[in-house]
Amino acid sequence: MYLKAVEINGFKSFGEKVYIDFNRGITSIVGPNGSGKSNILDAVLWVLGEQSYKNIRAKESQDVIFSGGKEKKAATKAEVSLIIDNSDRYLDFDNDIVKITRRIHITGENEYLINDSKSRLKEIGTLFLDTGIGKTAYSVIGQGKVERIINSSPKEIKNIIEEAAGIKKLQANRLEAQKNLGNIEVNLDKVEFILNETRENKNKIEKQAELAQKYIDLKDEKSSLVKGIFITELEQKKKNLVENEDIKVKSEEECSILQEKFDKTLNRLTTIDLEKEEVKKQKILIDSRNKELKDVISTKETEQAVTRERLDNFKKDKLLKEEYSLHLENKIEKKLEEINTLIAKKEELSKNILEMEAANKEFERKINELEAIKVEKTDLIESRNKKIRDLELEKQLSSNEIENNERKLKSSLDEVESLKKELDETTKKELANNEEKDLLNSQIEAKQEELIKTEERNEFLVNQLSEISKTINKLSQDIREYEYQEKTSSGKLEALIRMEENNEGFFKSVKEVLNSGISGIDGVLISLIKFDDKLAKAIEAAVSGNLQDIIVEDKEVAKKCIAFLTERKLGRASFLALDTIKVSRREFKGNMPGVLGLAADLVSAEDKYKKVVDFVFGGLLIVENIDVATDILNKNLFAGNIVTVNGELVSSRGRITGGENQKSSINQIFERKKEIKVLEEKVSNLKSKIVEESKRREDLSIKLENYENEIDKIDSLEDSIRKKMELLKKDFENLSEKSERISKELRNIKFNIDDAEKYKTSYQDKINSSVSNIEEIEKHINSLRKDLEADELTLKETLANIDELNKQFSDTRIIFLNNKNSIEQYERDIISKENENSDLKEEKEKNSNVVMELSQNIEELEKNEEQLQKEIEEHIKIYNSENRDIEVLNERENNLSNEERELSKDKSKLETDLLHSNDRLEKIIEVIEKIKTDIENINEKLTELTDVTAKAVEVEKLKSSKDYLRSLENKINNFGDVNLLAINEFKELKEKYDYLARERDDVVKSRKQVMDLIQEIDERIHEDFHTTYENINENFNKMCEETIRNTEGRLNIINPEDFDNCGIEIFIKFKNKKKQPLSLLSGGEKSMVAIAFIMAIFMYKPSPFTFLDEIEAALDEKNTKNLLAKLRDFTDKSQFILITHNKETMKESDSIFGVTMNKEIGISKIVSPDKIIKILDSNKESN
Repeated sequence: MYLKAVEINGFKSFGEKVYIDFNRGITSIVGPNGSGKSNILDAVLWVLGEQSYKNIRAKESQDVIFSGGKEKKAATKAEVSLIIDNSDRYLDFDNDIVKITRRIHITGENEYLINDSKSRLKEIGTLFLDTGIGKTAYSVIGQGKVERIINSSPKEIKNIIEEAAGIKKLQANRLEAQKNLGNIEVNLDKVEFILNETRENKNKIEKQAELAQKYIDLKDEKSSLVKGIFITELEQKKKNLVENEDIKVKSEEECSILQEKFDKTLNRLTTIDLEKEEVKKQKILIDSRNKELKDVISTKETEQAVTRERLDNFKKDKLLKEEYSLHLENKIEKKLEEINTLIAKKEELSKNILEMEAANKEFERKINELEAIKVEKTDLIESRNKKIRDLELEKQLSSNEIENNERKLKSSLDEVESLKKELDETTKKELANNEEKDLLNSQIEAKQEELIKTEERNEFLVNQLSEISKTINKLSQDIREYEYQEKTSSGKLEALIRMEENNEGFFKSVKEVLNSGISGIDGVLISLIKFDDKLAKAIEAAVSGNLQDIIVEDKEVAKKCIAFLTERKLGRASFLALDTIKVSRREFKGNMPGVLGLAADLVSAEDKYKKVVDFVFGGLLIVENIDVATDILNKNLFAGNIVTVNGELVSSRGRITGGENQKSSINQIFERKKEIKVLEEKVSNLKSKIVEESKRREDLSIKLENYENEIDKIDSLEDSIRKKMELLKKDFENLSEKSERISKELRNIKFNIDDAEKYKTSYQDKINSSVSNIEEIEKHINSLRKDLEADELTLKETLANIDELNKQFSDTRIIFLNNKNSIEQYERDIISKENENSDLKEEKEKNSNVVMELSQNIEELEKNEEQLQKEIEEHIKIYNSENRDIEVLNERENNLSNEERELSKDKSKLETDLLHSNDRLEKIIEVIEKIKTDIENINEKLTELTDVTAKAVEVEKLKSSKDYLRSLENKINNFGDVNLLAINEFKELKEKYDYLARERDDVVKSRKQVMDLIQEIDERIHEDFHTTYENINENFNKMCEETIRNTEGRLNIINPEDFDNCGIEIFIKFKNKKKQPLSLLSGGEKSMVAIAFIMAIFMYKPSPFTFLDEIEAALDEKNTKNLLAKLRDFTDKSQFILITHNKETMKESDSIFGVTMNKEIGISKIVSPDKIIKILDSNKESN
């Protein structure tokens, strides 16, 4: 197996997709600092499941996603894949190529894939178990990890040895087996508890089953006797049936004769009814015709009345319309008179307007002449004003030009003075430059001292990081142990709580009632009270019969529960109804040592159940021992029962009960409650410890992070000092350039002074010219203003003339305009009146048409009224004729009624005789039917008793047999409540008990198997570990001799008797020197010891591929060559990928590629080795 390639996309500085091929042997990754070489190693650690972002040089998950750069957007996800050649099936995966992928989105969501199929981190970890490959294994040695190995705790060194021993999978199996063992222990406790409960229930139900069997035997005897009685009674019933059948025949003959006479009478009565019905039909027919005639007459009369009413209405309407026509004629005449009046007024006003029109035209002519003069003068004034404004503007421009020239002249003089001052200042600047040089030298010396201090602080922080890391690892181990204990205890606690919630341990009847869902059940007494654990034996001994009493809201709820138990035959239970119990509390007024107090005071419950507590415990005193109890009894200090804390019970009458109880269901419930309480306290304590240790670990982690941050700051500070020194040099160069600029500025100043003198004369000439121009402009303006005053005077006189004309002609013009308006109004009024007159004529014509229509309607209605009168008289004649036929039919109906009365009397007598005869026959039939029913019932009962053997019963002994039957029934009734299900229940409980016993045996067997498996795994772990340890110890000593001259190296197990908590220390002893701690070794020596240790592991179990990040950084050239030679020895078993700056390493590599970074956009790229070497050389030359 070897690593074929790594694919990186969007991870840290690899903003673009990169595919890196790897060959077998040694591969070097080179590139300048900050190019992103170590990000490849971080990517490998990350894809192998690293969860601590600090270990891959990041603060949070988003830090591993490419953050973007110049004209390059940030990535939305990061993805890394390892492509592994697995053709030798080194990994337990049936494929030649294995691709491991990890992907993280900007939202923080992680995905793991194996060959592009979704997977879990656990599956990836399992795949690489015991291979030396993993996030914490020895196959990835990052920057600083070499030294951290040396500074690792003994426990961490042991973990590395365990990885090499390949026992991680065994440890995982052991942990899984231990979890299974914990579950088995919980299941075994549960099975034992249920088995004990089932045994108790089986023993109790066994007696009920025996009683039920006796009950069934008596029932069988009763059934046999009942069948014999039924057979004898059946024979008697059959004899009675034959006798009653003969009587029935005679009664039927008598009934037949009476029935014949009755039928004849009934037939005649029927005929009479038919004749009477015919008469009624004729009468109804005539009545119907008369009714129709009457309705017709009524309708005609109604129609006649309506016609008359309409006739009257039409006559009234005609009269009104005629009156309205006269009214319209009068209005039309008035309108004509109004129109003529308006026309006369209009003609008179027209004459007046013609007379005034000539005067109005003369007025308008004069006004127009004056207005023309007004417009002319106004335009001339505006023109002169505009000319004055233009001259004023020109004057202002000349003044501004004078000011500008004066300002320029002054500016030239000021500039000369300014340049002279600048010359003095430049000289001063040159002196200041020399002083600044001296200051720069002192600053460089100060920065060098600061650099030494930061290096010392850096070394201190690195040592602190090592110590804190050891402490954090120890805390993590303790937390894991506490978490395991808490999980085990919580699992057991949850099982016990579930048993309590499921009412395990209670009597079956109690459990069924609690699970019935009946409203008003508060619970079982034992579940609703609390007391000290030491009182458990006393309470169990004194009131064990009451502890499973069910507390209910009232007696109605108790009745429902009892009915529920009775209906389902589930057994018996006791109930304490809160509304019915009577409390009788006894008080102990003595004051004796050894008396704990009344049980009612020592047992607590909710206020709601205080009455129940007093009811059950109010007559019970709890004392320390039997001597105190008997002493109280002898002195008559307490009238109730007394119980000791050990369970000895002394009754109020002197009976003493004691001994050791076997494990009862109550005892088991008490034990369960006690265990729940202990487990709750244990779980709470463990959780507190976990929180405390986690807080301590978190504080140390923050401290560790602060130190790491400080190291980062120190590194930044060193870079800053160097950069500042470079800046100081650049500042010196800038000062020299500044001197040259000052000389150039002096030359420019002299030239500018000469130039300013030339401009002075030019500016003075321009000022004189502008003054002459201003004087000419002012003369022109004065002339224009005189003309303007004359024009304004003329305009004022014209306006006054216009006002005077308007005043003179204003009244005449108003009259003229009013008359014109009045003529227009008269014209409108004339048109309106003519329209109204036209409407009135049209209305008059319509009204005349309506009068004509009304006259026609009146004539038609008068004809209709005459016709209706004739029809009414004809119908009245027909109606009188029909009434005479009805009188004849009434006489026929009376005769038939008389005959019907006589026949009805005869019918009543015959009916009575027939009824009595039928009653006798029916009674006989009822007797026969009853006998038949009895026979049928007896046969049905005998059918039910088919499987029962009948006991012979003679007719003479029938009564005595029935008496004996009643005695049997009494015996059966005296059994009371018999649980007939007890037999089957006993059988089921026995089967359940046997099954549970087998289950317990199986669980015990499983427990032994798991314990044996754990022991076997432990032995295998110890054996493999010690074998690996001995080999690596030997290899380590050999490597120390080879790589570090004159040294001995060995590994030593600390606390070997406690394998799980033991550790391994690394010891180094230079020949001819005393043994010294590793912390006193130089950086190079530490690196060589760490490399020797790593190579010792590789000699025993090489990893298929290994990443080494600048592992030779602290080594000299000779040791580097030795290291590379050792790595070359392992290339047939392992593949090495080295991140390096060392040219010796590059020379020995089988393949090499470079990493560089575009600083503008911050993206790392893979480049050819030639190009990367050029980049490295150019960096060295610039430094």
